[in-house]
Amino acid sequence: MTTLCSTCASELPEGLPSCPRCETATAAPPPPAPLSSPLFTTTTEDLEGLSGWLILVGLGLVVSPFVILGTTLSVNLPFLSDSKYQAFLTGHPGVAALIVFEVITNIVFVIGLAALNFLFFTKRRAFPTYMILYLAAHFVVIFLDTIAAQALLPTASLTGAYKSLGQSLGGALIWIPYFLVSRRVKATFVK
Repeated sequence: MTTLCSTCASELPEGLPSCPRCETATAAPPPPAPLSSPLFTTTTEDLEGLSGWLILVGLGLVVSPFVILGTTLSVNLPFLSDSKYQAFLTGHPGVAALIVFEVITNIVFVIGLAALNFLFFTKRRAFPTYMILYLAAHFVVIFLDTIAAQALLPTASLTGAYKSLGQSLGGALIWIPYFLVSRRVKATFVK
């Protein structure tokens, strides 16, 4: 690339401190850009806090207990308490036991989510570990519940159960690796 003198517009040879024709000082070329530009580096302080993808985690933690309680109150408990289902449940004690199992595990999950909410919002170091355990346990319980429901009710449509199983598996496949490798998680949960 040819450089021209800003005063007389003559061609400047490289490396000279001034123009050989009019003796105007030449500007030094800008130094080369560093390999690690400050635009692309982040410090630990930039990653601290409940922001980034952790916003989605927090939203899920706040909403999930209400969804689980709503499902338990609107789906599971009516099966156990409504008189129109009692004849069926009397003839199928395995189904009644499965519904009781679902109610109990849902209560345990709500309690676990309350504890996870506390750990999350107080930025406790234990949060990522317990969240990973929760995600894995949630998937295993839904998987076992779906297998049991399929075995007890082979002709029933279990579309909702398979949807829940897929959502749980998807959540575990996305969030477990995130909690294991995220620099934001490591920088945020330090107390």
